[in-house]
Amino acid sequence: MSQKRLSPRTVAVHAGSRLEGSTSQPLVPAIHMSTVGWFDSSEELDGALDGKDYVYSRISAQNTTLLEESVAALEGAEACVSYASGMAALRAVLEAQNLKPGDSIVMPADGYGVSRLLFKTLCARTGVELHPVVLSEPTAPERILELRPKFVLAESITNPLLSVPDLRALAKACRQVGAALAVDATFPSPYGQRALSLGADYAVQSATKWINGHSDALAGTVSGSHERLAPLRSMRLMAGDVLGPFEAWLTQRGLRTLHVRMKAHFENAAQVARRLAESPLLERVLYPGLPSHPQHAIAREVLEGGFGPMVAFEIKGAGRPEGYRFLEALKVARPGPSLGDVCTLVMHAASASARRMTPEERAAAGIRESLIRVSVGLEDPDDIVEDLLSAVAQGVKR
Repeated sequence: MSQKRLSPRTVAVHAGSRLEGSTSQPLVPAIHMSTVGWFDSSEELDGALDGKDYVYSRISAQNTTLLEESVAALEGAEACVSYASGMAALRAVLEAQNLKPGDSIVMPADGYGVSRLLFKTLCARTGVELHPVVLSEPTAPERILELRPKFVLAESITNPLLSVPDLRALAKACRQVGAALAVDATFPSPYGQRALSLGADYAVQSATKWINGHSDALAGTVSGSHERLAPLRSMRLMAGDVLGPFEAWLTQRGLRTLHVRMKAHFENAAQVARRLAESPLLERVLYPGLPSHPQHAIAREVLEGGFGPMVAFEIKGAGRPEGYRFLEALKVARPGPSLGDVCTLVMHAASASARRMTPEERAAAGIRESLIRVSVGLEDPDDIVEDLLSAVAQGVKR
């Protein structure tokens, strides 16, 4: 008996869903857009629902798996869990600590403003005590020993002041009090620092930035041991804050050129910082590679391959109006609140990265209205410097 010919409506639904007979391996990974997989065997389907194969993309998905394997390899980690953004990754790490009322955590007083707002909000809801500490200060390890926190968040290079903590010393203090240490290592990327090798328990990346490198996808990753990441993976299954397949694919595409790009970004940033440091229009230039940087010696020990792709400076005598005029005068660089693109991105720190901090918090951290943060791109460094200094001169004109 011949098989009944299927309706065109049925063919339209099912045709082209399998590549029969091919053993070709694509050089570039495919984008697996389907959220659902199916199996001829019910036994295989049952196993897939426990994560043994790909059946539903909230459980696991091909493109996110490939990205996680790549990031874990770069971080020198046993495993990696990806998220829809860097902030989702950071929240997942905090929530995985199972903190109770009366527990305490430590985070950078001079770090990213949205991270601080997130921690303030979650701690207020749960009765956990939050202690902002300038972790680049030599006394920071002693402060951790005094506070005896359950969890510590550090930033490899702080946003936006570019301070550099001694992660080895912080990790030692954390081990002494039994605290888990997470490091937001976004600024140097895995090219510039492997935070896990310095004693961190978690390496967190806003992969939106340097790992992606092209400002076309949001993504976040957490790398660490299988034991540390198991609760994160379980919670992601329930919370659903998964990374989409196209975003994962775009991020992995950027990751493939990370080392080539970052070498150029690091070299450009060093040249830009040296040139800016000579300008009489600037109060100070912040770059870990400059001998004048407060943590220059520590940066030489904890940063690999250079001193990072970020530069910050303060415009002499400037307030917010002058800072805004500076942004409007830029011709080559682009005023934007992110970083990590091939294009140089510039922002007024107090109104962007530190926007969610109170004026009192910004003052305590030393984030002044004259502070400008620069994500140094791949343009000619002389063109970048000339553009920045020309815009500074126009910004301070009365």
